[in-house]
Amino acid sequence: MDVNIDVVIVGHVDHGKSTLIGRLLYDSETLPEDKLDEIQIILEEYKKQFEFAYFLDSFEEEFKEELTIDTTRVMFKGRNYYTIIDVPGHTEFIKNMLTGACHAQIASLVVSASDGIQEQTGRHAFLIHMLGIKTVLVAINKMDLVDYSQAAFEKIKDETANLLASLGFSVTVFVPISAIEGDNIYTPSERMDWYHGPTLVQALDETEPEAASEKPLRLVVQDVYHLDAEKVTVGRIECGTMRKGEELVFQPSGVRGKVHKIIDFPEEVTDGKAGDSIGIVVGYETRRGDVGGHIETPPKSVDRFLGEVVLIEGTLKRGDVFSIKCGTNRGECLVEEIRERINSETGEVIEENSTEVSKNEAATIVFKTPPMVVDNFSEIPQLGRFVLTRDGRNVALGIVLESMV
Repeated sequence: MDVNIDVVIVGHVDHGKSTLIGRLLYDSETLPEDKLDEIQIILEEYKKQFEFAYFLDSFEEEFKEELTIDTTRVMFKGRNYYTIIDVPGHTEFIKNMLTGACHAQIASLVVSASDGIQEQTGRHAFLIHMLGIKTVLVAINKMDLVDYSQAAFEKIKDETANLLASLGFSVTVFVPISAIEGDNIYTPSERMDWYHGPTLVQALDETEPEAASEKPLRLVVQDVYHLDAEKVTVGRIECGTMRKGEELVFQPSGVRGKVHKIIDFPEEVTDGKAGDSIGIVVGYETRRGDVGGHIETPPKSVDRFLGEVVLIEGTLKRGDVFSIKCGTNRGECLVEEIRERINSETGEVIEENSTEVSKNEAATIVFKTPPMVVDNFSEIPQLGRFVLTRDGRNVALGIVLESMV
């Protein structure tokens, strides 16, 4: 059981995301021994009854306000290990949701059986689509509130399936659950004998996210250090694999060199794989913001690309200049063209050839940038994500649809 998969939990506020994660932690016996005692003290102080959601409330303010205000990362186990990312459901916390979801491999969309699709359900489904998460498990929660009715489940399932189909999702698993009662989380529910599918954890265990190691090599350079008279390029392998003796090319600097040494600090190794933070000696000096790859499948430096963004703060206009962050590269970018303005809840195009985008809307935009490495998100998502900033604040998150060489 050595596979670790990132799962993001999303859904409308009060549909039970935190309760679900608390149940996963409790039933998998993942909680630290002293956690229950700590929670009990806080619950007594604020005179509250026990709820599984309190496992995730990391801040006292959240106990007082009873809402999740930040992302929370916790781990539970099934056949694999899962790192769960809990993100807010409130509109004003979309920024945190994007931050949490951007590296997830699987998404679980939580929908209340009693309430059905709400505003944030649509928006979060769109953001999952935009971030390129291909595997979505739908947990139709609070089945206890509808007397475990199959008809109620089928109704919400059909509504959610139509929403996801409109965004391009093809195969989706729907699991009727009660997080508060534990139905169909780890063990099949005796109260829903009409359901013959997997439990939520079984559905997770049956998924096989695309392996980053099967992609072309992309080594993102963090810095260059001088150690023992050697220039050591330090960075993270976002995808692909590399071995000592291979020749690499780095862009946008254009440096080429053979890998003389690979260091997985403090030891020297013969190879590196996706997820490894390593140092390499290539004989030439790279620079922060460079991306290395094999000669056969090199990284490409571009100065224009078509991207899709969701604006989380302020407005965006044609002709605006923002700071852009992709990998470790930083620079300024120009909004050259706004091709489509999009409803971030439904994915529908609001206007073509627009001049302005408002907060919480999405858009497809042509950006003019300094030379930088980006990859189409559909091909290499690790180098297909970017962030726009203004005055030091993150204002939009996007993906690369098409690089323009």
